[in-house]
Amino acid sequence: MRLSIKIIIGIVSTLVVILMTVAVIGYHLVTKSFPKTSGTINVAGLENEVKIFRDEYGVPHIKAQSEHDAFFAVGYTHAQERLWQMELERRVGTGRLSEILGAPALPIDKMFRTLGLWEHVHKVSGVLGDDTRKALQAYTDGVNAFIADNKGHYPVEFDMLQFEPEPWTIEHSLLLSRLMAWEMNFSRWMDLLLGELVQRFGEEKAKELFPVWPNNAPYIVASQRTEEQNLPSTENISNKKSKRLKKRNHQGNISDLKPFFDAEQTYRSLLGIKSFESGSNAWVVSGAKSQSGKPILANDPHLVLMAPGRWYELHVTAPDLDVAGMTIAGMPFVILGRNQHIAWGVTNAMLDDDDFYFETVDSIQHPTRYRYNGEWKPIEERIDTIFVKNASPVLFSTYRTHRGPIVNKMEPGAQFATSLVSMCWTGYEISDEAGAFYKIDNATNWEDFKNALKLYAAPAQNFVYADIDGNIGYYTGGRLPIRKTTNGATLPRSGETNEYDWQGFVPFEQMPHAFNPPNGFLATANNKIIDDSYPYYISNHWEPPYRALRINEVLNEQSKLSVEDMQQLQNDYVSTHAREVVPYILHAFDSVTVTNPDVKIALEYFRTWNFEMRKEDVTATLFNATFTKLIDNTFHNKLGDPLFALFDTIASTPVVVTTQLLKNNNSTWFDDPRTPNIETRDDIIRKSVYDAVADLRSRLGGEVKEWQWGRLHTVTFDHVFGQSPLLKSFFSVGPFAVGGGHSTVNVGQFFFNSPYESTVGASMRQIFNLADINDTRVVMPPGQSGHVFSPHYKDQIMVWLNGAYRTRPMDQSGIQATCSDILILKPVK
Repeated sequence: MRLSIKIIIGIVSTLVVILMTVAVIGYHLVTKSFPKTSGTINVAGLENEVKIFRDEYGVPHIKAQSEHDAFFAVGYTHAQERLWQMELERRVGTGRLSEILGAPALPIDKMFRTLGLWEHVHKVSGVLGDDTRKALQAYTDGVNAFIADNKGHYPVEFDMLQFEPEPWTIEHSLLLSRLMAWEMNFSRWMDLLLGELVQRFGEEKAKELFPVWPNNAPYIVASQRTEEQNLPSTENISNKKSKRLKKRNHQGNISDLKPFFDAEQTYRSLLGIKSFESGSNAWVVSGAKSQSGKPILANDPHLVLMAPGRWYELHVTAPDLDVAGMTIAGMPFVILGRNQHIAWGVTNAMLDDDDFYFETVDSIQHPTRYRYNGEWKPIEERIDTIFVKNASPVLFSTYRTHRGPIVNKMEPGAQFATSLVSMCWTGYEISDEAGAFYKIDNATNWEDFKNALKLYAAPAQNFVYADIDGNIGYYTGGRLPIRKTTNGATLPRSGETNEYDWQGFVPFEQMPHAFNPPNGFLATANNKIIDDSYPYYISNHWEPPYRALRINEVLNEQSKLSVEDMQQLQNDYVSTHAREVVPYILHAFDSVTVTNPDVKIALEYFRTWNFEMRKEDVTATLFNATFTKLIDNTFHNKLGDPLFALFDTIASTPVVVTTQLLKNNNSTWFDDPRTPNIETRDDIIRKSVYDAVADLRSRLGGEVKEWQWGRLHTVTFDHVFGQSPLLKSFFSVGPFAVGGGHSTVNVGQFFFNSPYESTVGASMRQIFNLADINDTRVVMPPGQSGHVFSPHYKDQIMVWLNGAYRTRPMDQSGIQATCSDILILKPVK
């Protein structure tokens, strides 16, 4: 008996020792890379001492004695907190993920080698201005100083994948800019979707599913056309869709693009990019509409919510430099922020900035020439080697025409293609986005700001502006292609001639813009930029008008606005979309006897709803479930699983299209071909309500009054390693109950094909009070740090969830009052 007890005690003791050892080793692995935030570090490459003050959320205020040291310290600080994120992003853009992730990443590497972003940024590097190049080089030196001095203390992700970071270069910073441009370009997916719809259903039936901008919805700016402008005329875009469809090329097959898009889906799946990042809000009110008498600017970009987050917040000062806001780890400049004179924010401009072309080539398998204007032109071929972890290297060929890369020649998919497809994209322009942000960070007025934007090409953005002198403004930043057909090119064209080639770009001065509008505010929510009198085709892929309608509604109804009013609007849950749709739901039950008790209760909820989608709201649950079923019942049985999944890729499309169809009770899209009857809109609405309450009862049980929206609608900030069930609880953060939906200012998008997990939301919120340099309200989930288990890895989530904000000061007294950690970087003499 005593022997047994001794044995048990021995086993237990051994297990305790093993567990403690594992815990100690694990703790060391995850904490060894935590940055030093106080004391002194000697760093080679600095000219003078730099002080870095950090507040309670880990946000750094960098104080340097020269611009060189300021950007050096930004690079060092980024590497301290986000080295793994920087490494992952540059490996994506260079097509080198397979080296660390193995064969599953091979399709991703092939796609990015085909795109050729890495080769392109070397061309961009050659046009940088001297000041921009010096800033980028100083930043690069700061990153590399950290890498060199911290060998053996890199983030745990490097240990888990058993590799070390290579030196950073200027081109890596430029690459991240182009990679962001690629991720924010979704018009290519619309090209594929609309092409598939036309191919499957024919032109007339498919065009019912083309989004149309409502006549009563707001534009960002008023018409700019004048009689003096000698510019081409245009027709209303919505009236020209059928003409555009009839001009499509019949020599190629839209399905030839599938290998390319399948590769991107692999990329998004592997990296946890669950949805497209098309949404954002930004608005600015003039001093005449603010309580302080100075402008207020608000911005909340809607991106995929992940851990670590997309942004890194900082404040950097040096002689002639004082700027604070959001940076992207890997790039030295503030992208969204303010300085002592101006503030600015952005949203996606939604430009149609790429076109596909069916090329006539001499061979599908080994093309060497393509036909253009009656002659054969040589295809540029590049033979590359992709190294794969635990596997043999892979030889890979990429091909280019004068328009851009052949995007569907990614073996083995190309062997099934009937034609080769090239892509023309504004991201291939030789432009200087780094220089644009360098100049914006230093701008003091509207003219400086505009001159900076002249350097900017991609991704096209709506830039919103304010300054301390009381001015507000807007400019569409980016290259807008001029096409011979002013209605654009939604579907792939024939590449045999120059008929559909771009004719250059719209001159900067003729891009949509506004300055001090008479209504006292400017607002953008990815809505249509300008009306159809504008003489150039911009796009027809706008986000639904509902966020823009709500923002304009609130800004119009109040004569004087405060910073607190802006906070409330950024967190607004009123759905103008639900306000439009609910009457159709109630009308469908007119003169209909309802016996199902859950449906009876649901209809009562709809009749008394204030259209707010708070997480505690029950009607929000009923509405979103009903609309989800409405989309499914209307389209799924006709599109089939693959096309319905593509239809759902960009959630704005089914939202807009389904709402458009509600105006036609007898649209053939409502008819279910599987039944002998001909269903109408009202039939499908009633079926959708019944299906919704049945589904909710299955999911939630209990009483209808307990079906709060947040029980279904949750958000998780996923890490790349969170794709593994074993690692998810360590690296990912969540789930958390959230409110909102596709159409609310405080957005909460989800896939209709797999509801109701929120995938896209406010990646940060900033509100700039131009009356007070110390009154910037900000929140950035999940937190500043990229280190798992760091106190700043997820410490802003609850602030964000509760609609609260931190205040970021910019003068020295405010910084010293809010910052307890001081790190001094000293030069090695």
